Amino acid sequence: MTEQTGHLISQVAAGSIAEELGLVPGDRLLALDGRPVVDVFDYRLRQLTCKLLLTIDKTGGGLFEFDIEKDQDEDIGLDFSDPIMSEYAGCANHCVFCFIDQLPPGLRSSLYFKDDDMRLSFLTGNYVTLTNIDDAEFERLISYGLSPVNLSVHTTDPALRIRMMRNPRAGEIMTRMRRLAAVGLAMNIQIVLCPDLNDGPALDRTLDDLIGLGPAVQSIAIVPVGLTRYRKVNGLFALRGLEREDAETLLKQIASRQQDMLEKRGIRLIYAADEIYLKAGYSLPDVAHYEDFPQLENGVGMASLLLQELAAGLEADPITAKPPTMIVWPEDSDDGRPIRTVLLVTGKAAEPLLEPWIKRLSDRFDLDVQLVPVVNYFLGESITVAGLLTGRDIQEQLRLFLQHWPVEKTTRSGVLLPGCLLKSGEQVLLDDVTVKDLSQGLGLPVLVCSADAAGLLGSLGWSAERRDLR
Repeated sequence: MTEQTGHLISQVAAGSIAEELGLVPGDRLLALDGRPVVDVFDYRLRQLTCKLLLTIDKTGGGLFEFDIEKDQDEDIGLDFSDPIMSEYAGCANHCVFCFIDQLPPGLRSSLYFKDDDMRLSFLTGNYVTLTNIDDAEFERLISYGLSPVNLSVHTTDPALRIRMMRNPRAGEIMTRMRRLAAVGLAMNIQIVLCPDLNDGPALDRTLDDLIGLGPAVQSIAIVPVGLTRYRKVNGLFALRGLEREDAETLLKQIASRQQDMLEKRGIRLIYAADEIYLKAGYSLPDVAHYEDFPQLENGVGMASLLLQELAAGLEADPITAKPPTMIVWPEDSDDGRPIRTVLLVTGKAAEPLLEPWIKRLSDRFDLDVQLVPVVNYFLGESITVAGLLTGRDIQEQLRLFLQHWPVEKTTRSGVLLPGCLLKSGEQVLLDDVTVKDLSQGLGLPVLVCSADAAGLLGSLGWSAERRDLR
């Protein structure tokens, strides 16, 4: 937001000071105590005072100043249309492994924006590199005492980090992390592993340096580089993906470190992404291996947790039916059809995990549950996670899956998608195909559930209840 336009108010809390002042959504906050607000952290800190002067541009016209006396920690009660109350800081790096650089042209513009904003690390858990802020801004942000900070480190070798990130400031990472540790801020670390670059001895050095920062480093996740089929077309740095032998060697290296950390700190500290175990052909660790799941959203422990919760959920009696988070019918309204066959869509990575459960799911709900692992032809077959599937790949492969089914069976089927496929808060997949497009293209209802065991079991329970009512 600029100083001229201020910050658009999106919500006023009921019973709050802001409501008592008559502020409404659409009004704009121009200043606190006569000074513009830099961002959400500046706003939150500066409102924690007993006396406050608000300058407001009312939606009906006119500037108003409100003198407020309140308890020091009392919130004014305002939310803003831009959660960060500032422009997002873009990425200043040109990482050799950047996934966004590997996208094809022609997708929606938001997919090509590379954020690297330290503020988003606190607000939404984003991982940041700390290469695009000067010392003054860095000190301002850490002065708020917010923790943990999620960092994309990749390597602590200054020369190698500069080479991998193609940014001369990339070599300063240890200085920044030492400062974070000195002020008592916790850190979660991400390492994108690129074979022949930051693995082997380079990884040992990185782990030594991170462990040397002491308890400020709460967790270290090692995730494999993702490579799309557009790398060569886009003229990118030559990389190879993690092969089975690489994964086996890496897991042995991590296991040795984990044992050492268990003895010294009582936690494993270092965790491999689920994909690395699958690539090596190893069984997934038990959920206890991941302690408090510090990097679940990084794909670390997610598969083990899903399987544990599926087992526990199937033992429950009764299983709580839970309507899908979204239901879209081929026509604009529920046509009343019962759903007897559920086409469970997922990526190829999850196929070996879910396949052994399909018969149990079918028997438990008296439904015909069919697993449909979709190959990612759009980005390349090496991209196997469900969250990066496109609507076109799903639709085309479901059509092939259904082409030999009798009409009666097809018309009693529904498609179940995990919510990780959709743009947050919307009905749009990666390639801008909507859930409605899918439903109409297939002539089937499409259900969307949360991408966890509760969402899957709840949606199957809902489908079974709906069938029994028909």
